Amino acid sequence: MNFNPLNIFKNHTYSICMVIFLFMVNTQLCAQLKENISLKKNIALVKNNDQNFELFSVLSIIIAIIVLLFIVLLYNQFRLKKKIKEHNELVKKMLIEKEWLLKEIHHRVKNNLQIVISLLNTQSAYLENEDALMAIQNSQHRMHAMSLIHQKLYQSDNLSNIDMSWYIVELISYMRECFNTDAKINFVLDLEKVYLDAAQAVPLGLIINEAINNAIKYAFPLDQKGDVHIELKNAGENNYTLIIEDNGVGVPENFNAAEKNSLGMNLMMGLSDQLDGTFEMKNDHGMKIKITFTRNTELEGTSENSEII
Repeated sequence: MNFNPLNIFKNHTYSICMVIFLFMVNTQLCAQLKENISLKKNIALVKNNDQNFELFSVLSIIIAIIVLLFIVLLYNQFRLKKKIKEHNELVKKMLIEKEWLLKEIHHRVKNNLQIVISLLNTQSAYLENEDALMAIQNSQHRMHAMSLIHQKLYQSDNLSNIDMSWYIVELISYMRECFNTDAKINFVLDLEKVYLDAAQAVPLGLIINEAINNAIKYAFPLDQKGDVHIELKNAGENNYTLIIEDNGVGVPENFNAAEKNSLGMNLMMGLSDQLDGTFEMKNDHGMKIKITFTRNTELEGTSENSEII
């Protein structure tokens, strides 16, 4: 076998070239592979960004809708509150006008009654008949009894009800002044605070006026002195009892109020029927009148106190 150095050199050179070539190819393949991997990563990142953008868009739309609904709700609440406020102001204005009208009515009724009382007083100056003068005086007292109620309702903040305990005290004060009874008759009051509307206060006031008027005129003849007891109390729930009694001479044993032609007695019995109450009268060491009635509860708004005065 011949040893040829040239051939050996050629073979080594070829081998080296092949190694270099393979190394270059491998390097290129690695670079291509890295490029492909980087491209795939970029594609995945782009897809992920697209998904995030879509999710963000959906969330933005949902938030926008919620904000819009919240704004609409706030606007509706604002309009509703505005309407309620306007309605309340209108109702308040109407209520103030109604209260003013009611006060004006009571004021005018009271003034008209006072005018009639003054006219009767003027008319009495031209009369000489005692019966006629007595009739006019009784009419004046009845009108004053009604006038007191309208005066109280006009002056009070409560236009629905009147405190009858206050009314009775004022009425008795007026009767004392008219008849000058301080030296002769002692009035004893046992009253609870009872609130009645005008529909019941007027007839009850007229009954009290008639009973006290009769006691002053007939219970204590000549210089006889005595007591007149007036009691107004709650008899349970909305039932009330009015008692007016004196320790005077009373009435005859055979006295029958229904058969007597007495305006005062007939008036008290008729007014008791108007109250849907009962009227009782008897001799019990003097005259005793008892009225039992039920308070009208259609107009509530005031409380009752059991305060003895």
